[in-house]
Amino acid sequence: MSLSIVIDRTANLAIYQQIAGQIREEIGSGRLPPGSRLPTVRQMAEQLSVTRLTVQNAYTELQSHGWVESTVGRGTFVGKDIQLAPHLAAAGQPLTPAAVIGDILHFGQAPGVRSLAHASPDLSLFPADEFWAHLANLRAVADTVVGYGPTQGDAMLRLALAEMLRDRDITATPGEILVTAGVTQALALVAQALAQPGDVVLVEQPTYIGFLHQLRTYGLQPMAVPLDAEGPRLDVLERLALQLRPRFFYTVPSYHNPTGLCMSLERRQHLLALAAKHGFLLVEDDIYAPLAYATPAPPPLKALDRAGVVIYATSLSKTLAPGLRLGCLVAPPAWQERFVPLRLAADLGSSLLLQRTLAHFLQEGGLRRHLRRVLPVYGARRDAMVQALEAHMPSGVTWTQPAGGFSCWLTLPRQPQLVDLRRLMLQQGWAVAPGETFLVQPSAHLHLRLSFGSLPPDAIRRGVQILGSLVRQQLSLPAEPYADGTDWMPLV
Repeated sequence: MSLSIVIDRTANLAIYQQIAGQIREEIGSGRLPPGSRLPTVRQMAEQLSVTRLTVQNAYTELQSHGWVESTVGRGTFVGKDIQLAPHLAAAGQPLTPAAVIGDILHFGQAPGVRSLAHASPDLSLFPADEFWAHLANLRAVADTVVGYGPTQGDAMLRLALAEMLRDRDITATPGEILVTAGVTQALALVAQALAQPGDVVLVEQPTYIGFLHQLRTYGLQPMAVPLDAEGPRLDVLERLALQLRPRFFYTVPSYHNPTGLCMSLERRQHLLALAAKHGFLLVEDDIYAPLAYATPAPPPLKALDRAGVVIYATSLSKTLAPGLRLGCLVAPPAWQERFVPLRLAADLGSSLLLQRTLAHFLQEGGLRRHLRRVLPVYGARRDAMVQALEAHMPSGVTWTQPAGGFSCWLTLPRQPQLVDLRRLMLQQGWAVAPGETFLVQPSAHLHLRLSFGSLPPDAIRRGVQILGSLVRQQLSLPAEPYADGTDWMPLV
């Protein structure tokens, strides 16, 4: 068969990459369905007037990422498991948090795509042998751990979590801990318990996309508090607190998602004083704090809280594995009386079998050992990301330099040529997270969240190199007005 491929010999992108990228687009759009035969290397080389080695390099790249399968004597075929058409087809449509979350989850598993969008740990580093040994040891008491457990969570796990929290200088009794299906469920319970439809809540700008989705689903009105290098702008926060009387302020103080920034100790102390002064609660998401690559993060807000204004959430999704769906919500018993009935209504409670396994894993020091092993690995990946950005991004592009967590926040000039970067990266077999869905208010710039936790350094460098080439290529094109006529406003 013949493919419609156009080679631009003046582009910064290598010819074999252009060929591979356009074939990916054909596959992703459904024009080349799974099982389709590609032209032979010789046929493609003759059609495009390039060397056979160039075509072979393009096919090899496609095969290495799962887009095609090659068999000696039979030829090269589109991979049978490729299922990208709905996502690539939707790439040019208006983005919503729900759609982007769905794409991020999909691309984390999709054959043929490498994801810089997924802020998750590398699952190949999961301590499977140790964790499964604890699971196997429960065989003798299977009849007690395969049924329902307490909605607040297994008592043994809550004891183990209380010990884990002491490593973060948080003193909490088991009665103050509610086991949740990760931080996402903890935040959902907070939003439902603390606010009613129509209420105003304050969040950082940018902020966790999953919580933005929840707030809008529950009919709440998020208002943005911009960040600077030290944390949330407290002058803006105080003005909004006086004007709007918000129900709470949501913050990710340590290795913030999506920017990777870490709130300074001084800013944390001033934030606590401001909340106590104006009578609003602080909802602290501390999920990334253990992922510190040099010095530990400052104490969490919960550890510094003397006025009882902090509700604290964390989970094992980033430090161990997201599939466990286990985290916790820490609050005084009076607040737990609100949260537990909501948890009961949602799903009765988490798997008792997994809770008890995690309890034994934590009690035996498994998490501490795991973190000692993986932190150098993730630190090297963070270094690879930052060094690649320094090597490949043109002037006018900036990024954060996280001391922990899994993400960098890339800031680009708001040029019409760059609006389509997400789709162009997908055509090259790479997923990135569009920054606009992490924002409450429009920005004066374009943004991408680039996450490095789940990829080895060579892959990170390769993905950033491709992104840098696309940015340069797009900036070299003539500027055109925005198609939608949007009047973009700067951050407040």
